[in-house]
Amino acid sequence: MTRTLAAIGAACVAVLAVLTVAAVVMRYGLGAPFRFTEELGGLLLVTSVFLSLPHVLATHANIRVTLLSDKVTGAPGRGVWIVGQLILVAFAAIFLRDALGEAQFTQKLNLKSEVARIPLSPFVWLMVAGMGLVAFLGAFQALGPRPGKTPSSAPEPHP
Repeated sequence: MTRTLAAIGAACVAVLAVLTVAAVVMRYGLGAPFRFTEELGGLLLVTSVFLSLPHVLATHANIRVTLLSDKVTGAPGRGVWIVGQLILVAFAAIFLRDALGEAQFTQKLNLKSEVARIPLSPFVWLMVAGMGLVAFLGAFQALGPRPGKTPSSAPEPHP
């Protein structure tokens, strides 16, 4: 499921790239800029981030601060891993609480972007869904083993 969401997020980036090129051609080549480019571009960018985040978390491809966890092994290392995941879940829960209210408000009032009048509700609900999946994955990963060091993540030896 996370891979599918990440693919949709990647498609948003591809559409954003095409939209940007088309906007430049329209603005500077034909002198007739699109009026929706900036708003749709921003919405696609945010959507790509929130749809890709669960896959990044599920595959442990995110950037981690490992100053403490690299030095601690065994049960204390496991405890550090669990605390880190609980911090992630707490952040996601606070984010979800606020974003859920915003999504409901946006949908209730049928809010649209200012210039292009793009409906905002689908984008906001995708953000909520992506962060909800992040919260679930963070809690689920806290129950499992912490990710090990991979050869690609180990520092390179100095000559």
